[in-house]
Amino acid sequence: MTPTRLNKSKEEERRDSVCSSHRVSSLGKPIQPLHRMTMIVKRPPSLYIVVQKNSNEEEAGREAVLFTIQPNENGEYVVSGPQGNDLYDKDRQMSLPPLSSHPPIPNGDILHTQQGVTPRRRRPRAQSILYPYIHGHTHIAGPSLTPSRRSSAAGITKSKDDSRIQYELPIEDNDERARLPADPWRARKVRFYRNGDRYYHGYEFVFKPGRDVVNMEALCDKISDRIGLIKGARYIFGLDGRRKYRIEELEDGQSYVASSDRKFVNLGYGRQRPDWNQNALAGTPNALADRQGPGGRRGDNSRTGSPVVREVTKKSSADSSKSGNSKPGSRDGRTIKILNNTDHSQERTVLVNMKTVNLWEDVVKDVGKMFKLTGPLRLLSVLGEEVKSFSQFKNDFSDYDVFYVEQMDEASTNNNNNMLKSPRSNKSTPPSASGSGNGGSIENGNGGRRKSLNGNDDRRSSISDRRNRSSSRRPTLRRHTSEPTLKETPEESDEYEEVTDGRSAVVTIRGQRRTLHAPRMPIKHNPALPHHTLTLDWVYGYRGSDSRKNLWVLPSGELLYYVAAVAVIMDAKDDVQRHYTEHTEDIQCMALHPTRDLVASGQRASRGNRSSAHVRVWSARSLNTLHVLGRKELGAGILAVDFSRRNKGDYLLAVDADREHLLSVWTWDNEMIFGRVATHQDHVWGAAFHPLDNNLIVIYGRGLLSLWARRKDGIFTRTDLIEQETSGRTIMSLEFTLRGDLITGDHEGMISVWSIDPDGDYYVKREFQAHMSAVNCLQLLSEGTVLSGGDKDRRIIAWDCEEEFEKITETKLPEQAGGVRSLYPQRPGHNDGNIYVGTTRNMVLEGSLQRRFNQVIFGHSKQLWGLAVNKADGTLATAGYDKHIVKWHESQLEWRIQAQSECVSVAVHPMGTRIAAGTIDGHLIVLNGQSGQHVTTVRVCGSPLSCLSYNPAGDTLAVGSQNGSIYLYKSTKDGYLYTRNGKMTGTLPLSGIDWSTSGRYLQTVTSDYDIAYWSLGELSRVKNDQDVRNETWATQTCPLSYMVHGVWSGGRDAPLQVTLDRSPRGDLVAAGDTDGFIRLYRYPVLSSRAGYHEYKVYTSYVSCVRFSYTDNYLYTIGDTDAALMRWRVT
Repeated sequence: MTPTRLNKSKEEERRDSVCSSHRVSSLGKPIQPLHRMTMIVKRPPSLYIVVQKNSNEEEAGREAVLFTIQPNENGEYVVSGPQGNDLYDKDRQMSLPPLSSHPPIPNGDILHTQQGVTPRRRRPRAQSILYPYIHGHTHIAGPSLTPSRRSSAAGITKSKDDSRIQYELPIEDNDERARLPADPWRARKVRFYRNGDRYYHGYEFVFKPGRDVVNMEALCDKISDRIGLIKGARYIFGLDGRRKYRIEELEDGQSYVASSDRKFVNLGYGRQRPDWNQNALAGTPNALADRQGPGGRRGDNSRTGSPVVREVTKKSSADSSKSGNSKPGSRDGRTIKILNNTDHSQERTVLVNMKTVNLWEDVVKDVGKMFKLTGPLRLLSVLGEEVKSFSQFKNDFSDYDVFYVEQMDEASTNNNNNMLKSPRSNKSTPPSASGSGNGGSIENGNGGRRKSLNGNDDRRSSISDRRNRSSSRRPTLRRHTSEPTLKETPEESDEYEEVTDGRSAVVTIRGQRRTLHAPRMPIKHNPALPHHTLTLDWVYGYRGSDSRKNLWVLPSGELLYYVAAVAVIMDAKDDVQRHYTEHTEDIQCMALHPTRDLVASGQRASRGNRSSAHVRVWSARSLNTLHVLGRKELGAGILAVDFSRRNKGDYLLAVDADREHLLSVWTWDNEMIFGRVATHQDHVWGAAFHPLDNNLIVIYGRGLLSLWARRKDGIFTRTDLIEQETSGRTIMSLEFTLRGDLITGDHEGMISVWSIDPDGDYYVKREFQAHMSAVNCLQLLSEGTVLSGGDKDRRIIAWDCEEEFEKITETKLPEQAGGVRSLYPQRPGHNDGNIYVGTTRNMVLEGSLQRRFNQVIFGHSKQLWGLAVNKADGTLATAGYDKHIVKWHESQLEWRIQAQSECVSVAVHPMGTRIAAGTIDGHLIVLNGQSGQHVTTVRVCGSPLSCLSYNPAGDTLAVGSQNGSIYLYKSTKDGYLYTRNGKMTGTLPLSGIDWSTSGRYLQTVTSDYDIAYWSLGELSRVKNDQDVRNETWATQTCPLSYMVHGVWSGGRDAPLQVTLDRSPRGDLVAAGDTDGFIRLYRYPVLSSRAGYHEYKVYTSYVSCVRFSYTDNYLYTIGDTDAALMRWRVT
């Protein structure tokens, strides 16, 4: 058929222009944009010609006929090419809908072609190049093309990418799901509800398919941030619970449910939320107007029965739980505590309606009514910052649960930077003197305020008000979590001191009240922030016991690795470290950019907030954070990160630790995500880009080795190289050869080489037994040699990739070093054979396969509990569950010995001559403090010796046990001989011991946080604690005492203070809690409102903190991560 230019009417030209704007493709080949247009033109009586027209000026008149559509004598449409031949082969033939004058074809899967041609199976609808034209979803003049009753995709199974929003092919449709709109390009307005939230009012979304959104994934990305799902919208359901797979299935004016998972919760969506408090706004003049529209009718946009705030009581909480709703503040609103800033004895717990349409001023006004405050009001945070809008309340102050309300006078109205009268304990300057802050008012018996009857009282109170305003302080400034809370004018707090009145203090811990008796003499204390701050100076050890691929070398020759929540950059030659401390939880994985100047690191989620896991991209030179990816999108933690290699590292992938192990791929420089898919239900060890293809990703783990290929339409296709159910193999490591072949090592020591056949399928090229145990790492050197590291056999073997992986040479690490965890060349790009080795016992070695390895970094490999400082020379002693007792001198390891059992405590003799360690089986080990030689071992009891302490003279050692008893051992002055001198029996396990300066008493803290005093003269517990209230203590390591009771906040959910230490000068106190925070206070800490600097580098609790004897350093250790860190006190 010869291309012919047809004479078209204006209606046909308009229709052709609409058709051509959709850029349909011909024969599966995309049409070049802005150069060719595909049009459907009609030729009477029933002939449709699809032509391609050039839009270039020099080829403006040229057209090419692609194919024709015309009915045959049976009333069926036939597709033919330019010469009248069938357009598609047997596998690509498609059917057309019948003419309107004939009944529908019973079987829509077979296309009846012209006579003499074998019937062919049509192409599925999802792959049709003319969709929606040939399926009747656009208006064309002439006979109506109605959609087929049966979907062309019937019987086709789902794609393997079944966790994504889309499928490659739709699943089997029925008559109801085949009802697609007549014009798929028409704008639609739909409403989306949150899955499982029956009271969510819904979000209306107007879009035009093909212009605003192109597929269901793009639609979900647009509505994710607006409907408030934590993990975003990933699935769309109808109100009947049926899932929608294409945007064509969304009908105009209908409602749908967006969900983060596949489980649909069948509720009556769009219900009106019940009234929280019918009387809350009933008394306001505008209450009725707010709830009614024009003419007294209720407005559509108003929320009747949703007042701004209501007071939360025990009865209301119980009623809420009985009604089946979640706890107050979960979805209905946010529960906060409000205090009257002029009288802190007045406090209310209120529930703020986050769904209200009222102004923020109405919120503050309703809060003020609870305290009977009138006039201009404002709401302040604990830092003195005014909350001015719902947006600030929801975003900037989302972590705050206590606020203050106060009246605004003329001065405070003009100056919004006034500080609170008495700020919160943990972040504030000292409180001003107590007095009336509400003009002339006094407190009545009910805790309220009433006006004064005396004019002199009014004058005195106004003077007090002016003094309070003049003494107010500016709010504190906050940096990132690894730096302290800073105050702009610290000199102001030096003039302020409080004096105790001799009354006892009551501390509530785990719901139990503890009474602490104050000394009889007055004690001065300053609750302001301390002048001193902490700066991370040195990180001991290396994390190799529970992580993989965690050792790199930067272009500067510095080592890069991570410990706890700190990324360490160490210059081994100059013995200098730099630290990246922006992470708030443990780093789980890390990747180095191909340029080796940028680093991506992923952290685990914090306790109680699974969506806090994220990935940070930062500079290894400046230690500045460049981008933060995946915040509130990834769950539980990050198991793997990797940069692409083909396009200079523009892409970044991450696999989270949630149940579905979500794979996300970003262009990290603009933080745009262009691919996300659920990968595997079992554990994933790692993932990597293919070096020759940026769209090919390999994921490996327990019973898992999969290739994920990203297509141009954004869909990931999965190819499994091993059978998950039957293989039982765990892939531990992965590497690529220079030719692109895949090398894997499994848990049985097998190395497999995977190559690609001519058909593009992977097959096992070579497989052999390399190690006697798991292959923990594979590293490709620049000359093509592959190094493999074994776990239990501790061997490092070099393999020649060019000679069918023949063994070149091997070496074996010493037994005390442990297995191989990570390998990296000392000078990447040089063929000198020198490498760094990270081991499973938290050591880093350097050497080569031809010479011995030397230790560069040493660290404890299991739980670390014991920490003590030598007051004579400033050295440090540690002991842990790895049975190692170690002495450190500054940043270097001086000596270490291995005990017979795990160690849980350590103490250093005051003269520094002896080091004593307590074991888990009740033995006391005494070592020479200079050489580390064994002196003696004493059997104390059968329980762990949890705490040790020498008296100031050094002649008595107190040993605290888990059985609750204290054992006293007399020793010579140099600590050579030990004889038991007595025993004091208790019931609860002990966690800390302190000696009095007189040497007559001991104070201990139990594991239940109960303080006890012991008399050495009577060898028994002191019956009346007030008998020792005036005693002074040589050390303060017990976290519970009157002099430090301010470190306890008293809240039911507040972290427990595990460890504490007072500086030798007696002006600072450091405390560590169960959440991994380290706090620095002034000493003494006699108020829960005392200011402190806070630092976060541990995920689990801090097991011990100790100051150096010169007060220049603070040493801290974590429990499970066995991380020892040194902080400089500045």
